Amino acid sequence: MPYIYIDKVFHELRSELLSAMHAALEAQGRRGQVDVDRLYRAFTRAAAGKCSTPQQVSEKCVTETVSTRPRKAKDARIDD
Repeated sequence: MPYIYIDKVFHELRSELLSAMHAALEAQGRRGQVDVDRLYRAFTRAAAGKCSTPQQVSEKCVTETVSTRPRKAKDARIDD
C-alpha cells in the first residue's frame, strides 16, 4: 500500500478546502462569525499533528492518472 503525507495533501488542495469551508459555514448561516482562514490553519495543523508520519492508504486513495476528474460523491459507488 502507498503512503501519503497529509500535510502535503492539505497544501496541494488548500484553495479547494478553503472554498469548501466557506460554503459549509455559509450553509450553516454563520457568515462573518468565524475567521475561515484561522479555522483552516488550526484544522490543518491539528490534522497534520495527528498524522505527522506518512500514513498508509489503500490503492483506492491513489491514482496515477491526473487527466480524469473525480466523480461527485452522489455518483460514486463503494465497490470502485
